[in-house]
Amino acid sequence: MYKKRTKILLTGFSFFLLMGCENLLQNKDEIAIDSQELEFFSRSIEEDISLSRNSTNKLRNGINEFGVKNKLDKNREPGFLWYLAADMQSNLNSEEKAEIFMKVENKNHKKNKYKQKNNEFERDEKNNNGHNQGEKDLFEIITENQMIEYNLIVENFMNRMDSIKNRVESGEISRQDVESEIEENYSLMNQAIDDLLTDDQKIQLIEMKAQRAKEKDAFYLAMEEAKNDALGLSDNQIESLKAFQKDFEDLMLNLKNQIEVGEVDKETARESIDSLKTNHRKNIELIFNDIQIEIMKIHNFLSYHWKKCAGKDDLIKEIIDDEEYEFEENFKLED
Repeated sequence: MYKKRTKILLTGFSFFLLMGCENLLQNKDEIAIDSQELEFFSRSIEEDISLSRNSTNKLRNGINEFGVKNKLDKNREPGFLWYLAADMQSNLNSEEKAEIFMKVENKNHKKNKYKQKNNEFERDEKNNNGHNQGEKDLFEIITENQMIEYNLIVENFMNRMDSIKNRVESGEISRQDVESEIEENYSLMNQAIDDLLTDDQKIQLIEMKAQRAKEKDAFYLAMEEAKNDALGLSDNQIESLKAFQKDFEDLMLNLKNQIEVGEVDKETARESIDSLKTNHRKNIELIFNDIQIEIMKIHNFLSYHWKKCAGKDDLIKEIIDDEEYEFEENFKLED
């Protein structure tokens, strides 16, 4: 009993010391943030750009104000990043905003370079037919024995993936031939998981996935409404934006079809994609005023940092990932 009590006291004392050190490191004039996730988010931004003490406190006030979680579903408010971006646009000075805009351009450049280097083994979790994305649902319905089998299935999948990677690196198989082996590996894992589940469990998963999709769609629409509100878009701007977006999607779909039938080579396809994106960006910028463009750039900057700091169940992060993933999958060009 004495040892147990001592351990509890030491644990409490260690926690007190930890919190005490954190408070000592924190400037006494700095605005406190209650959530650890939001604190990481703020620190990530503060370490990336040079902010005055006044601007830092305004940033922290904005994060506290707009980053609260909905009490019903525990998600952050859909307009969190958009309203924070608008708040920062009005509160930061011109030098601070210029640094953000420069960071956005540099990060876009680095992201594009990374994506060109990305290989077949760095697969997005959504490539796994939703199993990784739905693991939380899966874990809620399977038994302990099924969990043991599930872990073995995943382990076998990873071992096969490592084997494929090693064979590519040794020159045993070419990168052109590796895609079918990777797809077969995913197929084997998905089939093994499917065989593991009972019919009732499969129905449960379908229903849970449908409910999650419904909630996600509603959240996405709320994000769009928040974006329009934060940007102060007029009805004419919204309609023009929809028209430009449809034209862009039609052009990209036509290009995708040309790529699939081999009418354009890889280099031409890359140049065409870059050209279409550049022209689309210019057309979009014609719709917005200078303040709205600044808000969108700041939102881009905030999204980059939020993806680094948010938990994997965060819906805002998931929707940002979805939008990037959809484009990448539709216009993935093999080297």
